[in-house]
Amino acid sequence: MRSAGVLGIYWTADRADNASFVPAARHLAAAGVQVPAVLAAEDLGAGCGACLVTDLGDRDLLSLKNAPWEERRAAYALAFEALLPLHRLKPDWPLQPAFDADLYRWEQEYFARHLVGRHFGGDTDALLACPALRELADWLEALPRGPVHRDCQSQNIMLCDGKAWLIDFQGMRLGRWEYDLASLIYDPYMDFSEPERAELLQLWQQAGGPQPDPAVLTACAQQRIMQALGAFANIAYHQGKDWYLSVIPAGLNALRRVCRSAPSGSPAARVAACLLPLLGA
Repeated sequence: MRSAGVLGIYWTADRADNASFVPAARHLAAAGVQVPAVLAAEDLGAGCGACLVTDLGDRDLLSLKNAPWEERRAAYALAFEALLPLHRLKPDWPLQPAFDADLYRWEQEYFARHLVGRHFGGDTDALLACPALRELADWLEALPRGPVHRDCQSQNIMLCDGKAWLIDFQGMRLGRWEYDLASLIYDPYMDFSEPERAELLQLWQQAGGPQPDPAVLTACAQQRIMQALGAFANIAYHQGKDWYLSVIPAGLNALRRVCRSAPSGSPAARVAACLLPLLGA
C-alpha cells in the first residue's frame, strides 16, 4: 500500500530469495547504488517479513514502450548508469547461489518444460538431450563472475526524479554482467528493433560499460530469453495470467535474432543449431 511516498512490502517464504530484499537494499544503498531506501523492516518469523521503502511511483521503463525512440533511448542511458555501479561492487553480504552449470541447466529445462512442452506440445526430452545445451552451461560456468541483478528487465527499473532506480534485486548473485545487459536489450516486453538494439549497445559503452564479447553476450542472451519464455508460459498456464501469452511471440523473435547472430564456432552457435529448427527459422 502507498501513503505519502512510502510503499509497504510484505513477503512470505514462498520464494527463497524474498528475505534477501532488505539486506540487499541496505547494502546497495550504502554503496551508492540507486535503489529504494528501507525506512523500517521487521522479521515476522517463519521466513515472513515486512518493510517500508520509499515509493518511486509507477513510471518504469516498460511504461515507455510506445514513447518516441529519443525518450526511450534517454531512459535506457539512465538505466545503464544505475546498473553499472552494481556490477562494480565486491559484495560482502550473502547473495543468492551463484550462476553455475546447474542453474543454467535449470533455465534450459524451464524453457523446455513450459514453453516447448506445455505451450508448443513439443518433445521436451529431445531438446534437453542436445549436447550443445550442456556445453553452453559448462562454458558459462567456467567464466569469471561478478555481481548481477538477475532480473534486470523493463519492469524492474523505475524512473523517478530524473534518475533510474533498480528494484526487485533480491535475486542478486554472482554471474556474468552480460546476462543483465542481455536482459535489457533483448527484453521481450520492449521488442526493440535491431537498429535500436545497436544504439543501446553504444549507450552502454558510453555510460562506461565494458565492450561485450559477442560469444558471451550471445550465450547469456540465449539463456536469459529461454528463462523468460519459460516464465511467460508457466505464469500463463499455471497462474491463469493469459496476458503473458501475448509477449511470447516477441520473445521468440528475440531468441531467433540472437541465435542467428551467434559467432561461428561458438557454444552459442551450436545451441542455435538445436533451437532454430524448433523456432521455425
